[in-house]
Amino acid sequence: MKAITVGPKFGINEVRITNVERPESDDSQVLVKVTHAGLNPLDYNLINGNIVYNLKPVPHIPGSEIIGTVESSRGDFRKGQRVLVYNRVFDGTCERCRSHQEHLCLNGGIWGVVTNGGYAEYVSIPEKNLVPIPDNLDNETAVSIPIGALTAYRALKRGGAAAGSSILIYGASGNTGIFAIQLARLMGLTVYAVSRKNWLEEYGANKVFNPGNVQDGLAADIVINSLGSQFWEDSLKHLNIGGKLVTFGVLTGREAAINIASLYTRELSIIGSTGGDLKDLTELMRLFETHKFRVPVAKKFNLNEISSALDEYSRIRDGRIIIEI
Repeated sequence: MKAITVGPKFGINEVRITNVERPESDDSQVLVKVTHAGLNPLDYNLINGNIVYNLKPVPHIPGSEIIGTVESSRGDFRKGQRVLVYNRVFDGTCERCRSHQEHLCLNGGIWGVVTNGGYAEYVSIPEKNLVPIPDNLDNETAVSIPIGALTAYRALKRGGAAAGSSILIYGASGNTGIFAIQLARLMGLTVYAVSRKNWLEEYGANKVFNPGNVQDGLAADIVINSLGSQFWEDSLKHLNIGGKLVTFGVLTGREAAINIASLYTRELSIIGSTGGDLKDLTELMRLFETHKFRVPVAKKFNLNEISSALDEYSRIRDGRIIIEI
């Protein structure tokens, strides 16, 4: 079968379309024919060698955000059924897993990083990692759930999102930002977005500010910063007393300074968030079954056009890059 591989050298120019052995299913694995994959910061950074997690194997098949159809019936899954992959490797026995924090498994990691991923025609997936896709959900939205929607939902929960409170979202036009806006509005929050994209108001933002030009005096109960160090100082400045800054990205840098006095005198909280656990995903799928969410798609590519997809991803664009397989 065809698969996209990178390594031992990394970078956009090192990506290859390779013929690899098709995986097999067994008593605990389900063979899935991949139909759609998302291109997101995790995959893009991995391909370029900017990796904050342990990577194996090398050469590597990227792709941590995929959906597909069951190739042969097994367990609770029937042939042809659409499924998405919960992209965490977890053993189910460590202390984190036993406390229902599968995404923090002491012996696991991100599927597609600590294992080969889904930029391939077929993958073999443990049954426990497969989630049925509701019939009312389109493929473009479904493929955006495992990383974009789940990360945003977990971050909102970690930040204590509640009706009547306010939130300021940096990186609001990205995949996680789009979902954070829609989910926060659904939860009853007032939503402020930081982006050059004014069309975010169509997705539920109450007001959109250009980067570096957030209204003086604006203070939110929650700030989401998925971008890293560049907007770190602004993120803290625009927090209410007792507010919470939730962070899960380092696109603009991994290090930032903190005014410690401001942190404790205003009783601010800085919270890290990553992915989500199975309970989060179950709750999220119920929302997707009963509410309409939208995902802007900038362009679609096929597996053979991965270099063009990566080039397009590096540009300023409106919406997601989707790979159809």
